[in-house]
Order: sequence, then structure tokens, then C-alpha cells
Amino acid sequence: MSTKDHVNRIIDSTFQVIIDVYKKQKEVGGVLNDTPLSRIVFPKKRMEPVRVSEQELRFIFVEQLNEEIRRGWDVFYSVETPTLDKYYFKNNEARIDDNGQSASFDLAIHDKDYQRIALVEFKANNAGEHEHRKDYVKLMNSKEGENIACFFIEIVQGVNSGTINSLNSKIPDNEDVVFRCFSLEEGKEITDEVLE
Repeated sequence: MSTKDHVNRIIDSTFQVIIDVYKKQKEVGGVLNDTPLSRIVFPKKRMEPVRVSEQELRFIFVEQLNEEIRRGWDVFYSVETPTLDKYYFKNNEARIDDNGQSASFDLAIHDKDYQRIALVEFKANNAGEHEHRKDYVKLMNSKEGENIACFFIEIVQGVNSGTINSLNSKIPDNEDVVFRCFSLEEGKEITDEVLE
């Protein structure tokens, strides 16, 4: 199985777990879950019943990555992994810049020789254009490594045509970066709708 196949399988199981957690495990209004798929809880936000962030997505992804490792995928991972190139991310600009600064990837997957084989960025709630662009600039930079599988994974709490159009306008047409998106309220993956 290829690296992309492994990571896509992890994303599939991440989406299955996150919807179960979202439906049942909330700090306010949660229900007893006799067989939790994860121990993470969506916390309450001051004036809102629940806070959804990329952190829930990231932690559940790592749990599912560890399950894939237990099934025999011989890999390691690092978090907040420094980039190999330098970038400029100010004033709504996002570009590769030799005079810039190092950035980081949310998660990198390494083979048994500790070489990077996959890079993953996580987002939640239809973050702004600049936030999307920063991650895509890093993921599309060939200087970050050859033959590396790159993934941009996003969750949104709710979705409507405005959300779909907004996300679509922020996702570059680039086959080298796998984009996957899930709507918690809809309880389904919306990747194809976003990319249409």
C-alpha cells in the first residue's frame, strides 16, 4: 500500500471517529458513550455550546495514525515539524523567500529511516484565505522534499452554499496536494462538493 493510500485510510477513519465524538462527546449536552472511539471531548466555548478547532481533528488523526502503525505500517511522526525552506507570511502575503523565516508543518510522517514521506496540514471552520494560502505555499514547495505525499485536511461545523464557494475559492488547483474536508453538522465528507 502506498503512503497516500495509508494516509487516506487514516483520514477516512478520522472522519468516522470525529463525527461520533461530535455527536456524543461534548462538554455541554454530551451523551453517555459506552464505547467511545476516542476520549477527546469537544469543549464548551464561553457563549456557545461547543468549540470546534483543528486540534480535535489533529489529535484524532494521530490516534488513527497510531492504529495504522499497530496494523503494521512501519512509520514514525513528528508534530510542528520545521520546514526545510524559508517563507514570508506577512501583510496577507504567503511566499517562499530566502530571506524569510522557517515555518512548520502540523504533522510529518517519517519512514523507518526518519525520512519525511508525508506532510499534513489541518484547518477548521473555513479559516481565512491567508491561512489557507500559507499552508498551501508550504505543501506545494518542491524544496520540502521529493516524492512526499502532501495533505490538507479541514473540518467545518456547518456547511451551506456560501461555505462551499468560500472553501473552493481558497483551494488551489493542484493535484500534488490531497484536499479532504468534512462537515460535522452534515455528518459527511464534502470534499467533492468543494472541489467541483
